[in-house]
Amino acid sequence: MNTTEEHGLRIATEIFEMKCNQLVRHRNPNIYIKGNAEKFSDWFEDGLETYTIQKLGANAHPDLIVDGVGVELKSLKTNSQIQFNSTIPCGGFSHGDISGECYYAVARYSTDRDFGYLQDFTICDGDFFNHDREKAFSHLNAQETGFGDYGDGVVRHRKMYSFPSPVRTAPGISFISKFPNASDFSSNLEIDTTVTRVNLQGEEFIFYVYRHRLLGN
Repeated sequence: MNTTEEHGLRIATEIFEMKCNQLVRHRNPNIYIKGNAEKFSDWFEDGLETYTIQKLGANAHPDLIVDGVGVELKSLKTNSQIQFNSTIPCGGFSHGDISGECYYAVARYSTDRDFGYLQDFTICDGDFFNHDREKAFSHLNAQETGFGDYGDGVVRHRKMYSFPSPVRTAPGISFISKFPNASDFSSNLEIDTTVTRVNLQGEEFIFYVYRHRLLGN
């Protein structure tokens, strides 16, 4: 583990610890209201005021940079596929001259009448989705200028990516890391199981699914 990875792991586990402490007090917070107004970001950012948070914009990746660590937020009603708009998820991010480790905060909520309640939640190392960061960074979206009769139109060649949700693999509340020592940064983390992912070249990558000792699954 290098210095950048260690910093990323520390920030991610601190945030996970904070969110779990909130879930101890309120296990199924409301994160959705009628009219498709998502509240997951509000719940996730609550308590992060002690960190330096940078937001890159509505269409940029990741959603947040927390003390130099990228965090992309995703919430969904099912545990199937997650849509990634224009960006392949991976364990790092690169935005202009800013780069660092990247984690994904994924929530699944169930609906009851007009409201939705958090059921599953994970903070997941981006390498769980895709280990090859160079491949991820190489998929850049281009735009075609000079389009139209007057040459002032722009055509955006915008890709959409879809990957399985990690809450399908680890339902409940979990922290998923490629490192076996995340408990060094949070004594409440306990390894529940491991997940081995095998890429198309036959290489194996082991991920550790942690649970918070104060929460059941």
